[in-house]
Amino acid sequence: MQFRILGPPDLYDETHDRCAPLGAPKLRLLLGALLTRPNTPVPREELVRELWGTAPSHRAFRSLNAHVSALRKAMAQQEAEPRDAPRLVAREAGYALRAQAAETDFGRFGQALARARRTTAHDPEGTYASLCGALALWRGPVLGGGPHGPACGRLAARLERDRVDALEIYFDCALRTGRHERVLPELQDATAAHPLRERLHDQLMLALCRCGRAPEAIGVYRRARRRLAVAGGHTPLLTARLEQIGVCSPVLTDPAADAEAPGPSGPGAPAARTGHEVSPRSVVGYLTELLSGQVLAP
Repeated sequence: MQFRILGPPDLYDETHDRCAPLGAPKLRLLLGALLTRPNTPVPREELVRELWGTAPSHRAFRSLNAHVSALRKAMAQQEAEPRDAPRLVAREAGYALRAQAAETDFGRFGQALARARRTTAHDPEGTYASLCGALALWRGPVLGGGPHGPACGRLAARLERDRVDALEIYFDCALRTGRHERVLPELQDATAAHPLRERLHDQLMLALCRCGRAPEAIGVYRRARRRLAVAGGHTPLLTARLEQIGVCSPVLTDPAADAEAPGPSGPGAPAARTGHEVSPRSVVGYLTELLSGQVLAP
């Protein structure tokens, strides 16, 4: 059985291809709260806070028992084979949900992301294929979105950050294997959803250049630089990419020329190498001519 929370929570039986949606909001929150620490007891007080907030009624603990029973019943119905021990057990004034990483969608996603971080430099093709499957595990916002308690909120925030990290590696591998046209719409959606992620804007600029749309890439640079400046961020990757456009670097048109896998972006991150030393004046002059139509885009 799969415990799925990368979207609307449900219990999925892979053997028989059937799922049991957890329609009640409190059941979804309970599953998320238990999965914040799989195989570890979560205190009843913490579960009550996750489900009913900081001012629960006097009936909350009794209601928690009823929700635990309902979740336990739903899990038993979805198990492909009977288990020797129950999934959800009472322990140490709390409850523990027994689940291995491979039995949760976020655990499988995390394993794929860890592998991708190790393999992206030397196997972009394999990493791309692996992340295609991992990203397909996402069916929507963590736990279906909506308000969460502190523990579920932290879990959702961490998983959403991991998803963006995975997207950046996925796009890197796609660009290094000549899939710029295929991922261009996805990159446009990703930069719109995460306007302060410099690396995504840099990847979008590169994809546009490889599609023969360098003037649009310059527009991406201007908009992203303005947003990041307002947020107090820096743009070493975007500046380096603009310099590549200014000197028509072969990296912009040939994936094979981009030999090194890009590193993470952010304050203090090294700028990507352009392959040419160029003065700011020559770049500005070239871009002025480019935008005015006096020279052809690379």
